[in-house]
Amino acid sequence: MHVGNDANLGALAEATFGVGRTHRNVFYVMLSEGIGGGVIVDGRIYQGQTGAAGELGHIVVNPDGQICRCGNRGCLATVAGGAALTTALRQIHGPDMTVDDLIALSHDDDPGAARLIADAGEAVGRVLAATCTLLDPELVIIGGELAPAGPPLLNTIQASLDRWISPATGHYPVVLGELGSKAEVLGAIALAMSHIPEQTFPPI
Repeated sequence: MHVGNDANLGALAEATFGVGRTHRNVFYVMLSEGIGGGVIVDGRIYQGQTGAAGELGHIVVNPDGQICRCGNRGCLATVAGGAALTTALRQIHGPDMTVDDLIALSHDDDPGAARLIADAGEAVGRVLAATCTLLDPELVIIGGELAPAGPPLLNTIQASLDRWISPATGHYPVVLGELGSKAEVLGAIALAMSHIPEQTFPPI
């Protein structure tokens, strides 16, 4: 049996059927309640020794920050994950705030939602600067529940990445995924396809 986590499936989907299909080396960022990442190297998913490759959500960005569910303080997920962002807005908009509500507020130019998305994008971009320095991908793809925030999120991530990356490493385009909520299902299909053995036929 071949199993992939949500971020790896999203990476496979976008690399096979989506915006990354013309590239061999991409990094996929899944911004949802938590934050995950998927690494595509030479057209194939790279999972690492334990399957945790690409999990940038647990990179520490603020050692004095909030406790993360992993046990560390100040992981990226505690700053830029959907759960952290909606928790911050519940103080203003009530206890039923969801990621979809956050997106809707940002589209309506709510100043609190806009600030949270900008801060999240800046933090993600800073972490991506280190990630891109290590992996040197052709493309960074943003997916997950927060992706519909659109240009305000994407532009902030790109600006932060450009600011923190070394000028010697070049430019890494940040783009929105094309597949939206279909990414995980299509990723499972891509994963299954990658393990179908090539057919051999007897000579006629």
